[in-house]
Amino acid sequence: MLNVVKLEAGQAVFLKANEPHAYIYGDIMECMATSDNVVRAGLTPKLRDVPTLVSMLTYHWGSADSQIMPPRPFKSCSRTTLYDPPIDEFSVLVTDLQASGDEEIHEPVDGPSVLIVTKGVGRMESEADGTFELTEGVVFFIGAGAAIKLVAGEGGLVIYRAYVEVP
Repeated sequence: MLNVVKLEAGQAVFLKANEPHAYIYGDIMECMATSDNVVRAGLTPKLRDVPTLVSMLTYHWGSADSQIMPPRPFKSCSRTTLYDPPIDEFSVLVTDLQASGDEEIHEPVDGPSVLIVTKGVGRMESEADGTFELTEGVVFFIGAGAAIKLVAGEGGLVIYRAYVEVP
């Protein structure tokens, strides 16, 4: 049996490898570490491999609350939230610019990142690469060490940015 957890906007959970999960409804942003498998056991017309799933599960138990990640501020940003799971593979930023003209500067991170626009329009400015228009669904790769400035257009802008810091 799975825990049923209702997440509110802005909440995040971290699930370790080999822990099953399912989404019943709503919109989420899922970020996964590198994996060579997705094992399904039901609720899909795709291939289901129940024996493999049963053999790989951890069978650890705990409250759903123990898996909720607290949001934290990101560096000097006032409109960006950091979700930093207890693994080295990635962290996730959420920037929510609510009004036209709102802006946020992401200082450089020591590794590559991927940015996706999930709501609104605006632009991204980079000293090295110029200015790029941002619209819902657009994805950008951002190289290590690049600072970016995000500026919201009419109606605001919400972006998610997954990154890894390389020592």
